[in-house]
Amino acid sequence: MEISYNELRQKEIVNVLCGKRMGKLSDLIFSTNSKKVLGIVVPSQHKLFRQREDIFIPWDNINKIGDDVILVSINVDSCTAIVKSSGKDTNQCSIASDDYIG
Repeated sequence: MEISYNELRQKEIVNVLCGKRMGKLSDLIFSTNSKKVLGIVVPSQHKLFRQREDIFIPWDNINKIGDDVILVSINVDSCTAIVKSSGKDTNQCSIASDDYIG
């Protein structure tokens, strides 16, 4: 199956563990060494006066990519956060835990 980033970012992400809509895909994380997709990034809910942390979902936690939705199984309380940079380059981000990127 081949799918473009533009097609992926249009799909709603739903967590099958709790049935909650998580939003739409905001980014993909690749490994430059193995040239594989490590996971997807979903924006977290906005928090007043706090730095925004996006949610990293490992590729192994994606159950199904359907026509309209991406089904994932993830415990949101234990997932890895990605902290968006507040510097000049807004495309930079850092993963709060280096479990997936070395």
